Amino acid sequence: MRRIISFLICLLVCVSTTFAGQKTSADIKQHQQDSLPCPQTFAYAKHDTVLHLDIYQPAAAANGFTVIHIFGGGFAAGSRTNKWDVAYCRQLAAEGYRTVAIDYRLGLCGATNVGMQTIKLLENAIYIAVEDCSAAVAWLCENAATLGIDTSKVIIEGSSAGAITALMTDYARCNKLDCAAVLPPAWKPAAVIAYSGAIFSRKGKPSWNYSVPAPTLLFHGTVDKVVTYKKIELFNTGFYGSNAIVKSLKKYNLPFAIYRYTDLGHEVSVGGPLTISELNLFVKQYVTDSRKLHADITITDDSIPPSEYSKMTVRQLYKPKDKKK
Repeated sequence: MRRIISFLICLLVCVSTTFAGQKTSADIKQHQQDSLPCPQTFAYAKHDTVLHLDIYQPAAAANGFTVIHIFGGGFAAGSRTNKWDVAYCRQLAAEGYRTVAIDYRLGLCGATNVGMQTIKLLENAIYIAVEDCSAAVAWLCENAATLGIDTSKVIIEGSSAGAITALMTDYARCNKLDCAAVLPPAWKPAAVIAYSGAIFSRKGKPSWNYSVPAPTLLFHGTVDKVVTYKKIELFNTGFYGSNAIVKSLKKYNLPFAIYRYTDLGHEVSVGGPLTISELNLFVKQYVTDSRKLHADITITDDSIPPSEYSKMTVRQLYKPKDKKK
């Protein structure tokens, strides 16, 4: 399992300020990326600050799909211009995907002790991120003709907090939540791809009440202590990780694929550069060929040693910074 071992080689941090100065994976084909033009930057929304997006044009062999990439950072840190995110976007472009890296507001910036005990704070951070992702989709749809975008082939993809935002944007669309109100009424993502993501719900287990969700591809470590792989519930309010999401998708016979990484933690959130072949296969089977499959893959490799990152918890993620003396 060379691909999994590489996760531990490139513990690229994207969930907090601890993760600044990320290094790109050695597996990224640098020679392909170097030939790509620099991204174009556009302003797409304005709140207390202006939000921007970068568009990476695909390689000559474009496949017609556009991927919206949403960076991670615990809703407290991160940027669309992180070195890791830039390298990954360039890799996707080299694979033929027009790739759009977006800004979004960081609702937990400066927060400490975040968890189910501070539900409203977490809920607000998720919802404003969904508002911004929805605004980015609306802007792309409005400018689709100029940009050459097929709006029926837009994929939403994210890592960690970005994965939560990706999943929640489609969840909000299907349940007509206010945070997704700016989405074009008839628009639906071609697919949702989440690396260590979850769904927040105040109405119990995930359900999609007004529309069918897009085909969903999930990657998650089974011992992730930052974004739960299982679920955390308090009465009808819960945070539902990939394992719980799949149970709901199965219940409603909805298409999905999940890669469960046994005994790995949140390092799976930065597995994008190492799982391009899985992403390509999913897009081919579930989107291009419109196959309604249930694929459940467990990846185990006992030779992988435990990592410090895999043991990180939410408490550590939002630990107050030491005051300067």
